[in-house]
Amino acid sequence: MKGILFDTDVVLDVLLQRQPFFTASALAIDTVAQGKVEGYLAAHTITNLFYILRKHLGSEKSRETLNTLMSKLQVAAVTDAVIREALASSFTDFEDAVTHASARAAGIEAIVTRNIKDFRLATIPVMLPEVFLATLS
Repeated sequence: MKGILFDTDVVLDVLLQRQPFFTASALAIDTVAQGKVEGYLAAHTITNLFYILRKHLGSEKSRETLNTLMSKLQVAAVTDAVIREALASSFTDFEDAVTHASARAAGIEAIVTRNIKDFRLATIPVMLPEVFLATLS
């Protein structure tokens, strides 16, 4: 089963029901519950999600939401080596560099994001939720 890392924007589409992206992002993440893929989040994504969700849902509901999410997804570590790789990379956006390096270190096969342009230097496949879903059918 292939490991797929979901970027922060895709998870937020689902948790905050952001339109018009909600459906494709929800279907992409649902492939984990269906057993089609192993789903991952980069460790720093979880802290970013909490920070953003807390503003919308409050602290307690944010923790509950993340606990539910983490019951389905695994964490791709952000280690010393991951940070050093991200710092040495040519990625413009440092957070995306960390996401990419974390995915590489975890042996992830693809990153699902709506932020394709910032991952143009990626060495693993990066795709929109809709494209990811098409690859499974």
